[in-house]
Amino acid sequence: MFWSKDDIVERLAKIPRTLEDISVEIFKGVPSTNDFLHRVNLSRDSNSEATYVCRKLYRNVNIEHELMYPYMDGALSNEFAIRPTQYRFMLPYDIPGTGIRKEYRIIQPGDLEARFPLAYKRLLEIKTRHQSGDEELDSADCYRLEEEKFLEYINTPKIVVTDHYRLQASYDAAGNHVFAEGVGVVLGDPAMYHYVTAVLNSSVSRVFPEIWTREKMRNNGGLYPKMLKRFPITFPADATTETLISTISRYLIYLNGQKQTTSVCSLPCYQNLIDFYKRIADLLILDIYLTKDLDPKFLEILVENITLPEDEFEYSNDMSLMIALQAIQKNILDAPDFRKCKFNNEFTNILATLKNNGAW
Repeated sequence: MFWSKDDIVERLAKIPRTLEDISVEIFKGVPSTNDFLHRVNLSRDSNSEATYVCRKLYRNVNIEHELMYPYMDGALSNEFAIRPTQYRFMLPYDIPGTGIRKEYRIIQPGDLEARFPLAYKRLLEIKTRHQSGDEELDSADCYRLEEEKFLEYINTPKIVVTDHYRLQASYDAAGNHVFAEGVGVVLGDPAMYHYVTAVLNSSVSRVFPEIWTREKMRNNGGLYPKMLKRFPITFPADATTETLISTISRYLIYLNGQKQTTSVCSLPCYQNLIDFYKRIADLLILDIYLTKDLDPKFLEILVENITLPEDEFEYSNDMSLMIALQAIQKNILDAPDFRKCKFNNEFTNILATLKNNGAW
């Protein structure tokens, strides 16, 4: 069978299960234009007494660190791993609780002045500059967020998805990042996070914008929750393949995180491993979604070699993990049957179609 791009898009559009079906919530991030909850840059001396450099303000300011959260926007997004940044975002809210959803309330001006006088002084300075004559803060008019839903999921693990020329899905394990120009996804089953992150970063996701266009869901070029809710999610029939993809996704979260924090001279080594494991994950995901025809020998080689180190390994900086991932790559490439693995013409045709349409 010859697969055209239309065939692939139509097939994906008919998948009944969507991201909405397995999610607790899919929601937009914080607006980045609010002057009162402004983005700031932590000084080089990142201790509890360090000052912040405000965006569009060429001087240092003091704000209580308890109110400052890691901040990322579309320009700071990345595949698989959150890109480290010095930016912080002020949130004068109380956010107690330990469950998936959090209770939250805005700190009223009087309480803010008593508990966080530096933040109160800073907000009052901004209001005075923009609204001469007003000498008191009004939480309803000044520093309340227009959209507060995302506050329910502060400190909850989530996937942050941004959309440039294609989707990029970053896994935020701590869940404490404030983000703009993106969509947050909180899943009902924590075990799904790594698998879904891999799917959102695969070639399948590069075809999905065509579905948005055909369904007239894209009206301003930006990504929003209603669009992402329609993303088709397919799980493999056997748990072994799902475990393979989830494990490789954990490899990629670790590698992308290390690539962003290591020295430039080490980048080629990290990128080589990233490309290798992304390719394997992509083949497995495309097979689940479209072909169901991978060479059994290929799967056997992966099962034998893809192993999961200790829990939460992707968030460490242990160089021995890097060496272990290099060894796994070598073992796969050196397996006697690896070069003999074949894909039939149908599978090869799908890859060629995606490549010719800029999806591979």
